[in-house]
Amino acid sequence: MNVILGSKRPRLSKSKVVLGLQCPKALYLSVHQANLADDISDSQQMIFDQGHEVGILAQKYYPGGVLIDAPYKDSPLALMQTQDAIAAGTNTIYEATFIHGDVLVKIDILNRKSPKHAWEIVEVKSSTQVKDVHIPDAAVQAWVVRGAGFKLKSVSIMTINNQCTYPDLSDLFNVTDVTKEVDAYRSDIPPIVAKFKKLLGSTKSPKVDIGPHCDDPYSCGFKTHCWSACKISDVSIFDIPRLSTDAKWESYRAGKIDLKSLDPDDFNATQSRMIECTVAKKRFVDSNAIAKALKAWKHPLSFLDFETIGYAIPRYNGQRPYQQLPFQFSCHIQKTSRGKLGHCEYLHSTDTDPREDISRTIVELVPESGSVVAYSMGFESGVLKTLADLFPKYRNGLLNIVDRLVDPLPIFRSSVYDPGFRGSFSIKQVAPAILGKSASYEEMDIGGGTEAQSAYMEMINPSTEKKRREELRRGLIEYCTKDTKGMVDLVSWLFEAAQGVKLKSGSKKNGK
Repeated sequence: MNVILGSKRPRLSKSKVVLGLQCPKALYLSVHQANLADDISDSQQMIFDQGHEVGILAQKYYPGGVLIDAPYKDSPLALMQTQDAIAAGTNTIYEATFIHGDVLVKIDILNRKSPKHAWEIVEVKSSTQVKDVHIPDAAVQAWVVRGAGFKLKSVSIMTINNQCTYPDLSDLFNVTDVTKEVDAYRSDIPPIVAKFKKLLGSTKSPKVDIGPHCDDPYSCGFKTHCWSACKISDVSIFDIPRLSTDAKWESYRAGKIDLKSLDPDDFNATQSRMIECTVAKKRFVDSNAIAKALKAWKHPLSFLDFETIGYAIPRYNGQRPYQQLPFQFSCHIQKTSRGKLGHCEYLHSTDTDPREDISRTIVELVPESGSVVAYSMGFESGVLKTLADLFPKYRNGLLNIVDRLVDPLPIFRSSVYDPGFRGSFSIKQVAPAILGKSASYEEMDIGGGTEAQSAYMEMINPSTEKKRREELRRGLIEYCTKDTKGMVDLVSWLFEAAQGVKLKSGSKKNGK
């Protein structure tokens, strides 16, 4: 039964239906206890902002339309504007708003050839392919539009074509007809809507155990709340590195959550070592293996780290959607094992293409000999190779660096484990566990890659005030420099371990 607009009864939307399909408890909490949700992270906000940008650009591929620009929460006005646009014979409407069965939807693009033709729904997504979760999303929209009395010809999903290359954006989007899939889902919508209406009318939250749905298809905003109620130990089955999702949840359902309840022999070498070290609160170091791995490394050692950003909509020549664009690098240089430490860096500071400047600078400043250390070097290798393809005059210098890359990550993964790693071998987890609190990123203004991307976007925005730009610039330099200095200290620690030198403890907390 429909309700009158303005009623205080919770109303469903396409996003709430999709949320309910992922987890009914999350749907209930989103309406009745929204304060329990986690704060929106920088990475989530960037996804939202990116999706908004993609949606606006997508409208240009269906030109001449009318935008329903009522304030987000003013549904009566949005519905009225939509009806007025249709009555006026408009053939393309952006953010067309409809209600049926007390379900409100906003259509990204509603299009028809003429007032005599049926409508086409175009749902815009910033992903590079149609996903399973997109079908119920589109099916709800189709059900509401039809229920509101309008004929539909088709339903399509508009996604990003990651082979599109700037400056030609004519093929930026792929449009996939999903009418058959949506129609196959059509009969499922009414009972789903009825179920969720009843759920939202309840005075109690449904009992739903945690499970794979907490992160599939999206990471749930209520995950912290629900998981804290389960009283899962600080480090558990869910922290074991490279253990499949199915294996983790199978163990959870069997009641084997705490590491003390697990048999290390049931896991591979790295996983069993993690379990044993965490339970025993002891550090594992294989000095012989470390020495063997470091044998091929040659001074001078150059410690290199890039910061990059991947735009959904490419901005510069030769760039593709989501291709990582380097805007900053830091490099510490150690000529001899006990020599003075040098440092060079680059940070692009304007809203222009940074790639040629960063290519030239890195070739000029990074030594032409010796090993180049990069933590998880596959990333740096990919960035350097892409730059080499773009700029032939720097190609030899860039590829020379690629040929000399060495990586401490595999050494830590195979030959070192500290309880402070908590199942992760990322530098942000390894560095403070090995080197102590001073190596932590927690107190930094910019403490992660996504934060760095957000800071960079704000810094190069012409509307950002000069004082704020300088704060962001300092924060970015401090963050990237900490990455390479952390590598310097970790590698020094590895060389000491290889020589059998007594190692300094980062902390006594983990039994070091």
